[in-house]
Amino acid sequence: MKVLIIGGYGTFGFGIAERLSGEAELELILAGRNFEKAKAACSKLSGAATFTPLKLDRNNIDLDFKPNLIVDASGPFQTYSVFNLVEYCIEHGIHYADLSDNSEETKFAKWRYGEAKHNPSETVCLVFGLSTCPVLSAIGLREIETHIGPAAHVTIGIAPSPRADLGRNVIAAALNYAGQKKVGILEDGEVKTVAGLTQTRRETICVPGGVPLPQLPFAVADAADALVLTDNFPSLKNIWTGAGTRPIWLHRILVFMSRAIADGVLPKLSPFTGLFYRAKNLFRFGSHRGGMFVRASNEAGDASWHLVAEGDHGPRIPTLPVVALIRKMLRGETPAPGAYSGDELISLADLAPEFAQLDISYGLQYDGADLAVYEAVMGEAYAKLSPAIQDLHRTGKGRAFAGKCSVTRGRNPLSHIVAAIIGFPKSGENIPVTVTVTPEGSGEMWTRNFGGQTFQSHHSLGTGQWARHVTERFGPMAVHMAILEDNGKLRINTRGWSIFGLPLPKFLKPGGDVFETIDDEGRFTFHVDLTAPLFGRLCKYVGWLAPAEIDPKSE
Repeated sequence: MKVLIIGGYGTFGFGIAERLSGEAELELILAGRNFEKAKAACSKLSGAATFTPLKLDRNNIDLDFKPNLIVDASGPFQTYSVFNLVEYCIEHGIHYADLSDNSEETKFAKWRYGEAKHNPSETVCLVFGLSTCPVLSAIGLREIETHIGPAAHVTIGIAPSPRADLGRNVIAAALNYAGQKKVGILEDGEVKTVAGLTQTRRETICVPGGVPLPQLPFAVADAADALVLTDNFPSLKNIWTGAGTRPIWLHRILVFMSRAIADGVLPKLSPFTGLFYRAKNLFRFGSHRGGMFVRASNEAGDASWHLVAEGDHGPRIPTLPVVALIRKMLRGETPAPGAYSGDELISLADLAPEFAQLDISYGLQYDGADLAVYEAVMGEAYAKLSPAIQDLHRTGKGRAFAGKCSVTRGRNPLSHIVAAIIGFPKSGENIPVTVTVTPEGSGEMWTRNFGGQTFQSHHSLGTGQWARHVTERFGPMAVHMAILEDNGKLRINTRGWSIFGLPLPKFLKPGGDVFETIDDEGRFTFHVDLTAPLFGRLCKYVGWLAPAEIDPKSE
């Protein structure tokens, strides 16, 4: 099977070829206006596939061979039309796919070659917008609708890693619509055009049972979602898609400038593509993680689907729908002739094998459900915990537990002072312990009694920058924790802390090895080894608990 990739040496085109390099039945033709770059890209690839460079101007295409599929991965799609290439494919009986993020062109192309039957073909499949949006947007929506039913409102956001090497064409596309009234959203059932990057919404991306990304502002961006998703999700009344780039200060500057452009104060930013491209690649700070969220709601409730990619795996995501389509074609599953938007052809089942080969995780959060604190923060990952752990955290109107534990205090005199202030128990073995959990305010009060020595802490869902964390409060001090699922265990990762609401230095934050699991008898066990910089170990307590017939109000 011959696949011609236009822009084959670019970020996305090369990524497609790299993912498919192991397919022996493929000849991948990497094409572009610079033959030397195409040749160099081919030389970097190895595997069972065949790689061929080709000099090609997409605006004046005239091939002396017939590929089975042409993939347009060049961009920026906001600055040119795909129609001459599509017409060429129809005329010569070649299947076509693109990664277009131009919302209007994706919608119009689907209509032009689909419903309108203009210059129709009875032999080829034409796929438009085969990229993150709308493909993953639709996947997230389908997952959410299995939980809440048909969605009425959806917000979608993409957050690339701050260290990702974004292609120049990606930057050029964003600057082309920044401040320009070119971005489509769906509002009260009507498609409206707004100025790009001028509206913002905040969200914390967190795959269930994983470490959240920082809470980010997302600015409205050009994507096909608002124009094509209603074809298959007719209940949608509002669709909004945004991008959340880092560093946040640079993102805020871009939003400010976009608003000034919309007000006629500043000129278009597209002439400054090179400057912004260099700036984005200069300030590559922060954790090397990117992600996406899809949040949807209806009268029955709301939920959200999250995806996180670690390291350099994030920039590969836009290529995966094309990769999945080509693998389907190799299996003899070429879609029926016609015009499609990418969301109609690629499902989660198609992409799951691609995700599994990369460091990419995803899952569903039950945002609108009435759940106890830990079940609410963990979403569908909660079901992966051992049954005894699940039972303990489903506290209802109040629960009590009893068991035994051992306690070890730290040796640093300063740690004894801190432990005494908080109320941690003294060292000992085989100490009887009871724990009661009772609803209080917006969270739960945990009262621990170690052989007559009691201390309390309040657990609640984090807010603001600590959304999708659990906040544990010891009097005026608050510790913000990511709640992780680790092969059936519940593991706690301290992410920040504060006192009287004032953030404290992260390099001094308390932490340690804290997890919950089960023992050989299936009982709930806890392992809490709390440490802090300068102080060392504060307190370690390890033991087991079982449900007890104790009135929670008696503690």
